[in-house]
Amino acid sequence: MKQFNDDFKSELYKTIEDIENKSLVEIVAAVRKNSGNYRDVSLFFASVVSFLIVSWLMFAEFIIDVYHIYFIALASFVLLYLICELINPLKRLLIRKKRMNRNVEIYGRAIFQKGGIRFTGQKTGVLIFLSVFEKQVLILPDRGALTAVPDEEWQTLNNNFQTVFNRKDIATAFIKELKNSGKIFAEYILPAENDINELPDDLEVDL
Repeated sequence: MKQFNDDFKSELYKTIEDIENKSLVEIVAAVRKNSGNYRDVSLFFASVVSFLIVSWLMFAEFIIDVYHIYFIALASFVLLYLICELINPLKRLLIRKKRMNRNVEIYGRAIFQKGGIRFTGQKTGVLIFLSVFEKQVLILPDRGALTAVPDEEWQTLNNNFQTVFNRKDIATAFIKELKNSGKIFAEYILPAENDINELPDDLEVDL
């Protein structure tokens, strides 16, 4: 999460302000480290591999003291658990895609509801939620924004934002796609006179 520092936040808020000056849309961008801790996956991985190690030691051709087997099993479990917790690609490989999708959607919808994004006057609030561990960007528009922008444009936005994970600097890529999205919102959700910013750009939601 080092990429998402104060410089990123400053650029993010400036980008959102520019978009909202050219459109009636109300953008809220949220970045989270993950949408679930998945510790059960690490525990399962450590348990299974430790069991296999112990089984191999029990039936190995060489003789090993039973106390040594006990300590090896304990040490291997702890080590394997930490490895799975610290190496994200390995952990992601062990988690079903469907589960990660569900967690991201649940977390994103919770932010949408608790953050009051659905309470804008013209129903043009849009949450753009980036979950780093799951490598997913979820876009949740309120019904005013949803109906104003054609379905194919929403699909384009979803596809474009998902490409940020193909870049080494995810934060910079995210800002770039956010700026590009402004062109779509400016085309379909036209600005209005005396429009006020109804949602804080630095919205923090305690879940």
